[in-house]
This record gives sequence, structure tokens and C-alpha cells, in this order.
Amino acid sequence: MIDFLKISSMAIFDEIEIQFTEGLNCITGETGAGKSLILDALALLMGARAGRELVRPGKDKTTIEALVRIGGREMVLCREVYPTGSSRCFIDGRLATLASLSELSSGLIHIYGQHDYQDLLSPRQHMRILEEQAGLSRDNVEASYKSYVEAIERLGDLEQRIRDFSRDREYLEHCLQELRSACMEEGLEESLQLELRTAKNASELRDAARSVQELIYTGGPSLVDLAAQARQQLVRIARHDPAAEKLAQSMDDIRAMLEDIHGQLRSRVESYEHDPERTGELEERLNAVRELKRKHRTDEAGLLRLADEMDRKLLLLDESGQSTAEAKRAVDEALDGYRRAVAEFLDRRKRAALGLCRKINRDLGNLGMPGTDFRVDQIDAGGVGEALVDAGGTAHPPAALLKGEFFISANVGQNILPLARIASGGELSRIMLAVKAQQIASADATMIFDEVDAGISGQTAIAIARKLKGISAQSQAIVVTHLHQVACVADTHFVITKSVRGKTTSSTLRRLTGTDRVMELARMMGGDTPSPTVIEHARELVRSQESRLPVEP
Repeated sequence: MIDFLKISSMAIFDEIEIQFTEGLNCITGETGAGKSLILDALALLMGARAGRELVRPGKDKTTIEALVRIGGREMVLCREVYPTGSSRCFIDGRLATLASLSELSSGLIHIYGQHDYQDLLSPRQHMRILEEQAGLSRDNVEASYKSYVEAIERLGDLEQRIRDFSRDREYLEHCLQELRSACMEEGLEESLQLELRTAKNASELRDAARSVQELIYTGGPSLVDLAAQARQQLVRIARHDPAAEKLAQSMDDIRAMLEDIHGQLRSRVESYEHDPERTGELEERLNAVRELKRKHRTDEAGLLRLADEMDRKLLLLDESGQSTAEAKRAVDEALDGYRRAVAEFLDRRKRAALGLCRKINRDLGNLGMPGTDFRVDQIDAGGVGEALVDAGGTAHPPAALLKGEFFISANVGQNILPLARIASGGELSRIMLAVKAQQIASADATMIFDEVDAGISGQTAIAIARKLKGISAQSQAIVVTHLHQVACVADTHFVITKSVRGKTTSSTLRRLTGTDRVMELARMMGGDTPSPTVIEHARELVRSQESRLPVEP
């Protein structure tokens, strides 16, 4: 609920303060006085786009502040708009994001205006209105359709790959055979290069190894002999210096290591044999690896990945029948899941539509449209299977399957026809009010109606006034109106007056009571100079509003 609103330096407002009350608040005034600017200010608190043109000329910013009550707690919402078009938001004096302000106020303030008429005239918006009223979400249907589309895409991709791989099968088999013939493995090229160097230098390596063998074991004196002599001397020393025992042991280890080295060299010498045939084989394998790298324009790791990729492609071709069957089963399962989601949603929406239509027809009867038959036309949940796919077997998107439209017969005996084709302006006003009256609003909420009574008069205006009064019994309501029938039932009446001083235009707002209210109602009925009869009629309306227009829940 909005208790207080202050607007500073906004367009033609210098500064106005409004103390709203519970029940029905109405705002009247001449056309162009700035009535809708108040709703624009509230829309800014709901996160609407802030235009630089809102800032009053000569001022450094526009400020909108509202004292609201939410769950028994008072809060202050504020938004400042600057000539640059930027803005700042505050909640209880603390800087806040626009998203935070919007989230807080969106459940508190509900504005209905001319665009709602356009929604009723647009069949594409009808189901959005119904689903919002019923609290229905299309998320599950959208997710099911997305899964179906993804399954279709996977099947199409699989079939395309199979076609592509089939066309290239001979090439794939040839390349894979080349890679397998090269016995590709990680580090192969480096290993071949090392082995080839060894093979080409076998004679030199053998001579060098034999020289080392001679130094270690067979020469005179050899390293093994010298190590043995050194050990004997250390043993002699250890008889007098026990600390030398470890040194003697170390010399034993050195001798054992020399003997091990000698044994390993023996096997190496045996491998250092000049073998032209082996050398040629190594050169051939190394050249094959380098040619494969050049051919496929990649490195050794790339060749290994390429072999794996080609192997997978050929495996896919070998198992194409099974893979395609599995992908088609996945499509069928996704389609069935989509069908169930659509049918479930339509069934829930149908039940919601029946309840909504029953309430709207009741309210339209109270709004001077007895005998009206308001209905919702949509695909029946039981017929989803037939309507689900097109002639090519592809499922329709949710927008096509979940479409629907409001139908109406305004008089008994008339055919049910699309609402957008037959409803008049006065009927649209009442239908829109009946639809919006079904919105679940908390006691803290404020319902704002911007000239929803435009283009109507007489008994229709009285019916609209009754409904607005009934809505205000449940939630605070604010209405901008040109109709005295609506203004006279308001619990609180405000008027906006525009004046021009020199080159400056300003509008002010004040609360009307007593004679001032009577004169404003008379102006609304009879113009700027109402007759005594009109004034007396306005006075009578104010005195008898409770008895003439009882509250209608």
C-alpha cells in the first residue's frame, strides 16, 4: 500500500505531495494537467526506463519518493533521475540497484492502462493474460521442446556424418592403414632418430666401449685392481682407526659398481654391430613418419589423434545402423515427453480457463452485460497427438500448440465470435476490468487504473464505478478518471490544476473535500461554468454515494 508520494522537479511538477488513503483514491483534472505523470512517477519506482525529458527545465534532477507499507512494515522507496538519463535508486535511504527496487515494487504496485486494451485486441496476448492470472508457467513445455529439438539435431548430425564418412570411406581406410603401418606411438620419431644415430656410429661406439672396458678391468693396472689395492690400505688403517672402516666399505661399493659397469658395457659392445640393412630400415621408418606429418600438416601427437579420429569414424560406419536406431529412439522419446508436457499444460490451462470464464461472466453481468458468454478457445488436451506434428512429421513449437483466443457473445442467442472482432470500446472497458479484477492481489498491493473508463458513459460508467469500488474494498486502488460517476464514489479525491506564469507552466495537486469536491464533480458534468442544477446534482451525488453505489466485492 502507498501511504505517501512526493514528486520533485518532474516535467510540469515543481513539487507535489500526495497522502493516499485506503480504499478508492481518484485523480481528476483537465486534459494535459499532468494526471498521468503521477502514474509515470510510480512506474519509475517499478523500474521503468528513465528519460532525460522528465527532468524539469532548470533543475538538476527529478526525485520520486514513496512511503509504502509491506507486511505491516513501512519502507521508503526513492529514485532520482538526472538530465543525462541516468538514475539512482534508494531503499530506506540506502543505495540500491534498479533490479532490487523493481523486484520490491513489482509485487506492490499494479498499473493497468491503455495498453491493456491493446492486449485484449491482440489474440497473441490472450493466453499470456490467462496464464498470468492462473500462475501457469510454460517452462516445462519449453524445456521439453528444447530437448526434442536437440534430439532432432543430434539425429540429423549423425546422419550427415554417416553420409560424409561413407563418401570418404576408402580415403579413411587408406590413411588409417598408413598410420598403423608406421606403428605410430608417442615419442616414436625421437626414438627412431636416436636408434638411427646409434646404428650409423656403431664402429666408433664399439671401440670407445672396449677402451672403457680395458680401463676398468683388463688394463694394467685396471680401475678394479686399483680399487682393490686402495681397499687393502683402508683395511690396514681401520685396524688403528675404526672410522676408516666405512671408507673401506665404500671402496668395496666402488669396486662392485665398476664391475657392474663393465658387465653392462659388454652387452652394449655386442649391440654395436654395423648392420646396413637395419640402418636402412630405420631410415625408411623415420622418413615415413616425417612424410605423414607433412601430408597431414600436423605433429606426431596430431597423427595419433588423427588415427583415433579415423578409427572412430570407421567404427561409426560399421555401427551406423545401431547408432541411427538409437538416435531415432531418442527423438521418439523426446517427442513423447514433449507431447505429455503440452497435454498436461493444456489440461491445467483449460481448468484455469473454466474458472476464469465463470468469474468473468459473473462480473460482466454485474457490469451491465447480462447474458454475456466469455470463453477461451484452445487446442483440447486430448487432441494434442494429432496436432503435435506437421505433414512432414516435425513437431510444432510451443507457440503454435499453446495458442488460444478469447471468444465472446455479448448477447443471448448471438454466435460466439473472437473478442477482437466484435467488442466495442465500452465492452472492452468492462471486459478488461473483469479480467483484471481476477488478479490475485495482497492487502498490501495498490491497484492503479489509468483512464480505464475512457470512451464510456451512462450506465456503463456506473457499472465501472461499482467494480472499481469493489476492488478497492480488497486492495488500495488509485484511478485516473474523467468520469464523475467514478469520482463521486472515491474515498479520497485529488485534483490536478495547471497554470501558466510568464514562460513557466506548473501543475499543482490538492485533496478535495466539501464544496471543492462538489464543484469539481460539477465541472466534470457541466464544464467550467456548471449551472446551479448541475451543482446541486453533484452535491446530491456526494451525499448519497453510499446508498446509490453500494460496494460490490
